[in-house]
Amino acid sequence: MRQTPVPAEPAVGSPALASPSESLLFCRGLLGEDDLGDSPAQRGSWERWRALIRQTAQIGFGGLLATLGREASLLAGSGVPLSTVLRRAQTHASELCLSALDSTPSAAEVDTLLALQREVVATIAEAYEHRYPREGSTETEKLLVARVARLAALQKINSVVNSSLDLGDTLAQTVGAVAEVTNADVCSLFLYEETSGRLVLSATSGLNPNAVGSISLGLGEGIAGTAAQDGRPVATRDGWRDPRFKFIPGLHEEPYHGMLSVPIILFTVNKLIGVLTIQEKAVREFTDDEIAFAETVAGQIAIAIENARLYEMTDEKLREKVEQLSTLRHVTASLVSAVDRSEVLDIIVQHAMTLTGADMSSIFELDAASQEMKIVAHRGLSESYLNIRVRVGEGAIGLAVQSGQPIVVQDARSDPRLRTVAKWVAEAGYQAMCSVPLISRNDVLGGISVYTREQRRFNHDEVELLATFANDAALAIDKARLYEEMGREHAAKSVLLQELNHRVKNNLQMMASLIRLQLRRVRAPGVKETLALMQSRIESLGAVHDLLAQDDVGLTTVQDVAKKVADIATATLAPRHQRVSIDVEAEGFPIGPNHAMLLGLVLNELVCNSLTHGLERRAEGTVLIEAEEDGDTLQVCVTDDGVGLPAGFNLAQDAGLGLSIIQRLISEQLNGNFRIENAASARHAMRSKRAGACAIITLPRRSEG
Repeated sequence: MRQTPVPAEPAVGSPALASPSESLLFCRGLLGEDDLGDSPAQRGSWERWRALIRQTAQIGFGGLLATLGREASLLAGSGVPLSTVLRRAQTHASELCLSALDSTPSAAEVDTLLALQREVVATIAEAYEHRYPREGSTETEKLLVARVARLAALQKINSVVNSSLDLGDTLAQTVGAVAEVTNADVCSLFLYEETSGRLVLSATSGLNPNAVGSISLGLGEGIAGTAAQDGRPVATRDGWRDPRFKFIPGLHEEPYHGMLSVPIILFTVNKLIGVLTIQEKAVREFTDDEIAFAETVAGQIAIAIENARLYEMTDEKLREKVEQLSTLRHVTASLVSAVDRSEVLDIIVQHAMTLTGADMSSIFELDAASQEMKIVAHRGLSESYLNIRVRVGEGAIGLAVQSGQPIVVQDARSDPRLRTVAKWVAEAGYQAMCSVPLISRNDVLGGISVYTREQRRFNHDEVELLATFANDAALAIDKARLYEEMGREHAAKSVLLQELNHRVKNNLQMMASLIRLQLRRVRAPGVKETLALMQSRIESLGAVHDLLAQDDVGLTTVQDVAKKVADIATATLAPRHQRVSIDVEAEGFPIGPNHAMLLGLVLNELVCNSLTHGLERRAEGTVLIEAEEDGDTLQVCVTDDGVGLPAGFNLAQDAGLGLSIIQRLISEQLNGNFRIENAASARHAMRSKRAGACAIITLPRRSEG
């Protein structure tokens, strides 16, 4: 039975808790006991009860639910049917929601109202279960009580699985909660590992805990593996008599017979997360209602596990993502600058290996007339392999070109899709491969294949990264082919660059949109700040790229780059509760495409640093971006009027990830210098008499390449 939370003492500085009389009046209004002119049942009553609901929500509605339970218990004792009381409560709670919508509540207040509705129903049901004997209930009321009890069980599981963002804690608490609410003897959870393609025992309640992490099943192996492979529940009254059952020594499941395995699937992206398994000592059939309940639980678990996995993205993983995006940007820049077809193909095969960590790579070119493909560029393949001809629909690359989708092969020597090229597979010496089509403006040009000498399952991120790269590569190949056909005419070059710029801009916008969607689901402050910064970086790249694309010569100015960064930072990074001004004082110094991209990234990092550190806990503040020429150099400064640098700050020792990225970009890519000082002591000509920190970038005034 669910325990009503005990009201906590209000924290220092928190609003005073609602008075008992207010809570009693509210509960009686919900239950329909009082005909109050301003009760929750009346439209327009939201403002009266708003403070009460907000305050009690802070302690889990503890005192309010206790009062509601006592009032419901009195109604149960006086013989009022449960169905009548629930109908009143649900009607009045719905009216309260409608009243709130008239006043445009915040998203948090809407979530609070929905949570209150669920708790009200569960509290009333528990009060009746305690005071109103089930033997005297009608069949309808028995069914209603059972369903409400099931709802309470789901709420308990939901509360447990979302109580921690640590994946290990989440799994351990989940199997315990599911075993408790289902009265099962055993509950186990297998997680699916994409890299190995196996289900790994990750948590259990009832089996040998020492087996966690060391036991695994393949897809289709055992009852759990069958459920994962088929994508639907598998129930058996006696697992030992089921031919699909697999006995695993050391798991200690000998006493258990009845078994139910349910796949855990994240249906929003149709992604297999794992399998939930319930076992009982009795030999018995699982009812349709029990199976449906287990499927509902699996849906809740899928979201909780995915959230925990996202939260466990470490600093190293975030750095890896940043490096991937940086590599992709460098590759795109290389493709933009290259027009010779051989050079473009060479860049593509080299960076396809770099992005995926593969041992070999190749580009297949499609002959539209014969529908055959041949290798036109490669890295690491044998000379005999270069002579193969593959038809569309044949082998991995042919299937990728035919379907327009990536094709992954984990074991090339046994995969039936590669039967027609088995001889060449053996000669080339690879075991795993991933092939993606090259499509430019709906025209299929061929495909890219990457290969590894060992068996390997390319994960979702690697496949998506290669597919995104293939989009740019296809445009680059198409651009080079058209450039050869049309010559070095200025008009032809402009058309090709505009097409490439358009696709690059779309890809950057797509990445920013995906991060923005993920940002809405993340609750951890640290992860949220990191994703917001990544979004700002990508949008700054897109804005600078857009500036470069507007001019035929591919040039822009420092002033335009700084203004774009300032606008994006104001929109995405500046806290809403602060009045922050980001000003730009710079002349129109021309800057080439590579330096413009890098300068945009650097300015974005510096402005973010000023907002999150320099102006932290400030109601208002100013960030100033300045630029001026000084002989053979260009000085760009970012100054804020915040708290300044901490005492004893040393850039070499105290730099975080953001400042480390800045130093590397400036020194390695821009061939410049970088330092950061307190503005009061900054040694530069543009000192603005500010009290905060000043970051100074010194760049050589010379053209690119």
